[in-house]
Amino acid sequence: MRGTWRWMLRLGVATCAVAACAVGVARAALPAAAPAPEGTCQTDGIVRSIAYSGSVAYLGGNFTHVRPAGVALGGAGTVVRNHLAACDEVTGKVLPWNPGTDGQVFTLQLSGTRIYVGGKFTTLAGQPRKNIGAVTTSGTATAFNPGASDTVYVIRLGPDGHLYAGGLFGSIGGGSHRRIAQLTTAGTATAWNVTVGQVTGFACPPRCPPVVYTIAFQGSTVYFGGQFGLVNGVARNTAAAVSMSNGHLLAWNPNIFAAANCPSCPTVETSRAYTIIPHKTNIFVCGGYWKVNGTKQRFNIADFDPTSGVVNPGFTIQDDGDTPGCAIRNGILYAGGHFNYGGAGCTPNTRSTNCSVRHHVLAADTRTNTLLPWNPNANSNHGVYTISADRTNVGFGGYFDHFGGRAQQAFAQYRNLP
Repeated sequence: MRGTWRWMLRLGVATCAVAACAVGVARAALPAAAPAPEGTCQTDGIVRSIAYSGSVAYLGGNFTHVRPAGVALGGAGTVVRNHLAACDEVTGKVLPWNPGTDGQVFTLQLSGTRIYVGGKFTTLAGQPRKNIGAVTTSGTATAFNPGASDTVYVIRLGPDGHLYAGGLFGSIGGGSHRRIAQLTTAGTATAWNVTVGQVTGFACPPRCPPVVYTIAFQGSTVYFGGQFGLVNGVARNTAAAVSMSNGHLLAWNPNIFAAANCPSCPTVETSRAYTIIPHKTNIFVCGGYWKVNGTKQRFNIADFDPTSGVVNPGFTIQDDGDTPGCAIRNGILYAGGHFNYGGAGCTPNTRSTNCSVRHHVLAADTRTNTLLPWNPNANSNHGVYTISADRTNVGFGGYFDHFGGRAQQAFAQYRNLP
């Protein structure tokens, strides 16, 4: 059916989500029920992270060149940008910011004039940095240098002023920390120590090596998700919550796991959480899964109670494939991934009744549980990997080269969406 998402993250290999392979390749020729995105810069490879600051969109991913809007691959105005780039949010112009890394970038976190960078690399802005570091908005490396023993997939700045990093690492910031850590802005790991592990005695899949892909905050709670079965030695499948102050495990337990993708699927697969979004009194989780709370069906998008982790029965927007990119703006959930159908109650087995065609991108009103008609129709097998929103724009990053009917590679942006 599909390999692990880890392969897709590292190599950009096409994968199939829950029964989505039968749908086939997204059809770029179909008319888009949405206006074209703005003309903005394009990259020659995958955009995996988008961070907005002021009038600048910072991009990280797996690319080596950036070019202006409307320019074909390798055309006039193309400049070298190794895995990091910046574009003017208003004009779409490629900006001179050019720190560069020698490997893939998976996450960006802005804080004032500092940009934290995580991924799989050994140098950043010309300085030795192992998988994590920081640069300024002028493009120079800072002294921040925790060093991670393996890939860093997410960095987030907590409300307590600490940085939280997640990934595949076993050590970071000078200490032993399994898959998640709390760091000072100087780059040292704190005594906060949460261990993320996996249930033993099973094959991979479904019980693959533990990894953290997403971290989010609400009040004094740290929510995180990925692919795992144990947190602090206690059963927690795919997503968990801990105390920000001491790392103690909290009661929140959505229990996202199934031994196989679906009852009729021949291939066993893991369950993964790629994006967690606290929103008012809800915790939205986007990923690649089909069962939550142990027995309830939810496909790739779900809304959970922030304390217990019980799924909200009133929100049933789902899709038929992995959904790594999600963002909420003004109550509208924008979702992107490797899917071709979506809707309220949509499952791989109900496409004829509960689903509408949505190639790799959808928008849903979280207040009314309604799939919106906005339908930009991104192409490629790989689809959308990341979505970011600020007060003005919603940005989409991924593997596509057409979005909303426009030839636009890897990064698309809309202003003033609902």
